[in-house]
Amino acid sequence: MAPLSGIRVVDLTRFISGPYLTMFLGDLGADVIKIEHPLDGDATRRWGSGPFPSDNPYYLSVNRNKRSIGLDLKHADGMQTLEALIAKSDVLVINAIAGALEQLGLSETRLRAINPQCVICEITGYGDRGPDRRRGAFDFTIQAESGMMALNGDPDGSPMKVGAPIMDVLTGLTACIAVQSALYERQSTGRAPKVSTSMMETALACMPNIVSDYLVAGIFPHRYGNAHPNLVPYEVYETSDRWLALGLGNEPQWKRLCTLIERPDLRDDERFSINTARIAHREALNQQLKPVFAAQPLAWWLQSLARNAIPCAAVNTVADALDSEQIRAMGMVQDVEHPLYRSIKMVRSPISIDGNPLPIRRPPPCLGQHTDDILSGVLGLAPERIAALRASGAVSGTAPSAV
Repeated sequence: MAPLSGIRVVDLTRFISGPYLTMFLGDLGADVIKIEHPLDGDATRRWGSGPFPSDNPYYLSVNRNKRSIGLDLKHADGMQTLEALIAKSDVLVINAIAGALEQLGLSETRLRAINPQCVICEITGYGDRGPDRRRGAFDFTIQAESGMMALNGDPDGSPMKVGAPIMDVLTGLTACIAVQSALYERQSTGRAPKVSTSMMETALACMPNIVSDYLVAGIFPHRYGNAHPNLVPYEVYETSDRWLALGLGNEPQWKRLCTLIERPDLRDDERFSINTARIAHREALNQQLKPVFAAQPLAWWLQSLARNAIPCAAVNTVADALDSEQIRAMGMVQDVEHPLYRSIKMVRSPISIDGNPLPIRRPPPCLGQHTDDILSGVLGLAPERIAALRASGAVSGTAPSAV
């Protein structure tokens, strides 16, 4: 049995950070009920382009193991249905600007009256206080404002964002930890706390060494490209055919590298003998190392460096990584039956329990796919009442037809 089996989550999230959180809760066994506008649904359904007419790969990537109900929260019956679902749930999650629940008429006082045992989780862009609390945020803008973007890119080039939506993902994972901690507190004390996090707080927290360098040592962060501010050599080098990532973390590794490349002069040079000296003479050392690495192909370096216990890796494309022997052995990419598109490939949860990877129990739902199931199975509504809600426009959703 999955750890969160029996836990029901009302999911008022959209875009990335919130859906990433609720997807992980679903992976762990929770029954996640995704609340969507009956007509528009989650905006990520239409982000980017892909082979499917309604649900793009972006949406599919963060919404497995959920059920979807089409619910109009501006309709009185729609709001009443939401409150009925909250009354029968263990967790309520929203990602929006601070105060969004209050704007829906769901103050904490109101929510406690509906269900005092429901854990409330809020994800915001900037937090629940301060001058930016009402500002919306995207991964891109948070990377810019947090200082992260200023750290990325070539030293002489423009600031550069991380290629993946890293702040959305890390904020979702941070919130996942908070929700599980709250559920544990509820089990231990009987009290269901409200937890919150923000993308800006998470951004600062995920740059620990950079922030500490500045706060403790007064070191102003700079862009190093693929290099490391605190370790040298620790970057990418061009071999005769492909790029090599090399990361040395201690002096024994440095000495073994010097022996491997037959350059004892580098080991004995006072400019390069210890890490602090190598940091100060980073460019001079790289001028020595670049032609050495360029003299052999990547495969030769990977074998030779591994044989000497020196950390290294090929710089792969995403396609290379997905097709690697290691990823295939771990079964990370799975074929999942989808009600519209028959079969789609998805990356499973990275978590295993007792050696068993958490399964993809449900494909990402179509908009409103489970409306009737949720209304009847969770709320116990009779077919006539469901029909009346449909007729009023408070709910919507139909069984999908395969294409």
